[in-house]
Amino acid sequence: MLYIDLEEHTNHAKVIKDRYLDIDQPGAIKSIYSMGCLPNDEKRDYQHDSNEVLKHFLTRLNRFPLFITFGGGFTNEEVEPFFQKENLFYTKIQPDKSSPFYSVQVNDASELERLLDKTYWYAAVNDFYFLSFMSLLTFERKMVKGWFFKREQIVPVIHATEEMSFITMEHDFMGYYLFSNEACFDSEDKVKAFLPKGEGIDYYD
Repeated sequence: MLYIDLEEHTNHAKVIKDRYLDIDQPGAIKSIYSMGCLPNDEKRDYQHDSNEVLKHFLTRLNRFPLFITFGGGFTNEEVEPFFQKENLFYTKIQPDKSSPFYSVQVNDASELERLLDKTYWYAAVNDFYFLSFMSLLTFERKMVKGWFFKREQIVPVIHATEEMSFITMEHDFMGYYLFSNEACFDSEDKVKAFLPKGEGIDYYD
């Protein structure tokens, strides 16, 4: 059985802080939902489950082009031959000597499936992984504080618009967060309509 937990969050400031997101206008976010694949069977591959549920959600939504941006950690140029083989339109972002980011424009469900199947492991190892329905990111040099350090580094900055939605990943890719100010996502029921249903799938209330 695959259990999915869908939850709406009202403390937006806490979620944004906990997710280490840099948003230029955080007040523009009207709705935040987490959608998690909950472990209830140690034999299941929950990163794979998360990928399958995400593909279902985005395919049912059927809203293209979609922009998937990832990198900044384990990502390197070895992924570029895959983009070229699959004729995917991509942009490489590498403002300094650190690991590159890649932004890929996804134009249909087939490209989406191929790209997610190839790259979701970057989300599973907690690289930056971000999905949006328009280009919302810039990469800027900022001072970043950690537990035991404070240093300048390249940071993805989300630029809010009047109508937007984007998705970020939960730790270890056990699910994701949907951030939106669009009417199509202004209730849990509207979000759930795009998630899987049927035998072998249940939801936590």
